[in-house]
Amino acid sequence: MTKFTISRRSILKALGATAGAAAVSMPFIRPSYAATTLRVSNFGGFFEEAFVKEVYPAFTKATGISIQSIPQSGSAQFLIQLAQAKQAGTAPMDVCIGGQPEILRGRAQGLWQPFDKAKLPNLSNLMAPYIFQETKGIDGVGAMAWYISLIVNPSEFKTLPDSWTELWKPGAQKWGLQGGGTTVLLDITAATYFGGTDILNTRAGIDKVIAKIAELKPNVKLWWTDEGSMQTAYQNDEVVGGMYYHDVSQIMKREGTALESIFPKEGALLGFNAWALPSTTKALEEAHTFVDWTCTPQCHQLIARHVYAAPLIERSKLNLTDEEFSKVASDGTPILLAAAPKVEHADYISQQFIKMVTA
Repeated sequence: MTKFTISRRSILKALGATAGAAAVSMPFIRPSYAATTLRVSNFGGFFEEAFVKEVYPAFTKATGISIQSIPQSGSAQFLIQLAQAKQAGTAPMDVCIGGQPEILRGRAQGLWQPFDKAKLPNLSNLMAPYIFQETKGIDGVGAMAWYISLIVNPSEFKTLPDSWTELWKPGAQKWGLQGGGTTVLLDITAATYFGGTDILNTRAGIDKVIAKIAELKPNVKLWWTDEGSMQTAYQNDEVVGGMYYHDVSQIMKREGTALESIFPKEGALLGFNAWALPSTTKALEEAHTFVDWTCTPQCHQLIARHVYAAPLIERSKLNLTDEEFSKVASDGTPILLAAAPKVEHADYISQQFIKMVTA
């Protein structure tokens, strides 16, 4: 068994050596721009590097608009910096990216301006759940997605499990499960035992879900909050499996780790990131052209092949091979991360989860 420690944003690049390098046609109408530069911020590290190398150049070739890439933090600190820029009347970037909770928190702070839907003709390529809509219009457009699946050591099971309910089966199983106030175990539990994530909209519902999670305590060896600790525990045979990022698990498997990543019948957990327009953005024409281009199958194919993030467009519209698609996604219906209750009840969820684990 290979022993190594990886981070999703720094080691996903290991896939680059085996990525498909198929040429991608760009059926995109090229507007007339003269030496225009658009400032786009993206998560730092591997994600930004991959976009700079493989994605942004394709956009520039298609439109004539060059991209100035700006690395951004994936934490709440980014929203604080953006709020400060708004107060100062400055625009540190023209387009930025955020996770689902960050888009909602930014909306509450008035940090975004709505998109002009008429300038996004390719928006219809995206599936509806990946578009943020509010009363003023669309303020978030899906960019790329990620999955958390059920991973197991196949040598520990006579028959590979096909359901999240495997985690609750009594026995000496040693699972590694995501803990903390932002854990998506709540979403998985709600979908598996309570008919969906709507139960997380109230404190009473959250309490019921956490009570169900409490039943897992005898089976859990590790409550992890960062993927590195889960990976280390799995490769040291401290856990037999648990919940983990599908894309990273594929790297581990190709590097020699005995591992199967399973998309359970209830669905794997899917979260996604979205593009947003900061309220102070002035380069609106160019920004809309960029976001519209990112809604094309061509862009999502590049992201799948080189950024190793799941596409937000139906597979039938993509030319990804089975191998390319399976590296990042599944054809099954996912469990969508319930961002709104995670934002509204953030403190309560954190308090109740910690209370449950330590009781």
